[in-house]
Amino acid sequence: MKWVASDVDVINQSKEYVDTAIIPLIPVSLKSDFKGTVSKGEFITYVSDELERQLKGRVFLFPSFSYLKNSEKVIENVIEWKNEIQQEFKHVLFLTSDETLKNSKCEQLKAHLIWLPSVPFEHMDEGLKRKLLQDQVEQILNILLQSWNN
Repeated sequence: MKWVASDVDVINQSKEYVDTAIIPLIPVSLKSDFKGTVSKGEFITYVSDELERQLKGRVFLFPSFSYLKNSEKVIENVIEWKNEIQQEFKHVLFLTSDETLKNSKCEQLKAHLIWLPSVPFEHMDEGLKRKLLQDQVEQILNILLQSWNN
């Protein structure tokens, strides 16, 4: 399920099944390592889309949460999103390749954050790209299964 009106209609009819929110966290920086930052965002977008495709009917993919890479308020803002979304979804999961968030000391964030090392897809063969995506999604699926069973 994605952030589109027709999927919201389905969710409203089957809330007991769609209990997991996926939110990609995408840093934005035009100064330091512009291309690397874009590449990380692209990677997380691909992984999020593939995760939603494989778990359609169980997860809802929110639009990406974009933020200035060096913002001091990003963790506070992400926690605010988590608190709001948890009112409707039992499980809330943030996906990112941003090392800053990975290294955060905030326990409220860590419990809901999956950090993935970014893989640059720019010049990659489509077959290899699909294989890498599948490997990443399988790891996330294992984490989700543990969360769903608790």
